Amino acid sequence: MAQFDIRAFDDLVFTKMSETKIPSVAVSVIEDGKVVHSRGFGFKDTAGALPATERTLYGIGSLTKSFVALSVARLVEAGKMDFHDPVTKFLPLRQKAFENVEVHHLLSHSSGIPGLGSLEVLLFQAFGEYHHWLPISSLGDMGSFMSEVDDWVEASPGQKYFYLNEGFVLLGEIVSKASGMPWERYLKDEILTPLKMNRTFIQKEDIANDGDLAVPYAVRGLKVTPTPVPYGSGAAGGIVSSVTDLSNYLLMLINGGEFEGKAIVSRASIDKMETPHIKCPVEYYGGDSYGYGLRIIPNFYGHKVVGHGGSVDVYTANMEYVRDTKSGVILLANGTGYPLGVVAMGATATMLGGSIADLRPVKTETLLKRLEGQYTAYKGTIFAEVKRNKSFLILSGEDIGNDIVLVPDGTEGNVAKFYTLELGARMEVIFRFNEHGVELMFERYRYRRSGPLPPTSGSLWPS
Repeated sequence: MAQFDIRAFDDLVFTKMSETKIPSVAVSVIEDGKVVHSRGFGFKDTAGALPATERTLYGIGSLTKSFVALSVARLVEAGKMDFHDPVTKFLPLRQKAFENVEVHHLLSHSSGIPGLGSLEVLLFQAFGEYHHWLPISSLGDMGSFMSEVDDWVEASPGQKYFYLNEGFVLLGEIVSKASGMPWERYLKDEILTPLKMNRTFIQKEDIANDGDLAVPYAVRGLKVTPTPVPYGSGAAGGIVSSVTDLSNYLLMLINGGEFEGKAIVSRASIDKMETPHIKCPVEYYGGDSYGYGLRIIPNFYGHKVVGHGGSVDVYTANMEYVRDTKSGVILLANGTGYPLGVVAMGATATMLGGSIADLRPVKTETLLKRLEGQYTAYKGTIFAEVKRNKSFLILSGEDIGNDIVLVPDGTEGNVAKFYTLELGARMEVIFRFNEHGVELMFERYRYRRSGPLPPTSGSLWPS
């Protein structure tokens, strides 16, 4: 296993924060079963110029889902429930949509029910953006919200992946029913306390009383605006923690359910959580699948990588780990910006002997950046401009009309292929790297980009 390059990692985090205006990021890196690097970057509070540290608290969003899955696994081991119990065994759900749905299906996002949007609306409400109003504060309220869900079922249970936040809200209630106590209390007593995660919270009063919470920020273009703390995501995404506490959690997962010589759950339960139960619809690294509250990449530089991302818009998070090398990384931020998952996978790649530059998202980003710029046709008669917008290019200029979206479509040698639609028909758009620099072939025109010749060594496109 390659030795982790702390300086290169820190430079990457700082650079991407600066580019995308993330106020702060906290990181922790585990190598060979030990925390080898832990620190904060930037400001937990920009107004007060207060620095973030490894102890600063952040919302961890959907990383919460793995804690729910761990709670279920522990109750299964205790004989109080089974992964394949019908959800109606615990909850009074009368909709036909839930007739054949098991706990297994909710844990793996394979219920066949598409995302219903309730958590998203609750977040909008927390930020004061009242585009819609949902008064959901209990299981009864959630049941009322889902009264018409039968008409929205897309597949039979187990057949298709749909990320369903509402499913994990239901799982929190199932844990409560099976354990005989609120999920928040079960989480604290049975998981957080044994893991010595004494500053990991879900209740508003506990979070408010801690005093070291990163201010949440909405990052919108050039504006970085503080917002209220988005409480209320519960079992779907409501945990607040630090990378210091989460390092203990990650060490437990890496060690197959054991922390400091004590088993939180069995190795068999961790194996079950890490088993690919259903394929994800988008594969970033090949074979991307979902287990129980965890995403699995089965072959990344010859190793299985397990992890999850999290976002409540103003807080983002990501964790990745490799059990057979006892390595892992956690990143938390108080805003959106450069995807933390790419940084985490980049760190994982370097620990496995690879490079962040070889990651598909990074290679795509690099290519799109190389194609940005001002272009002119023969003797400067017509000009065009190419700008990057996430995973696409936007083409505009004279004799083009409205902005045109260019979709990546692969490469051959030093040619990068894109396509767009013209009156519903597919139209090819070509970029070439040659002795003239970068050339663009669009419709009837051949353009050349202004500026120096970009580097052309290496593959243009992710394999």
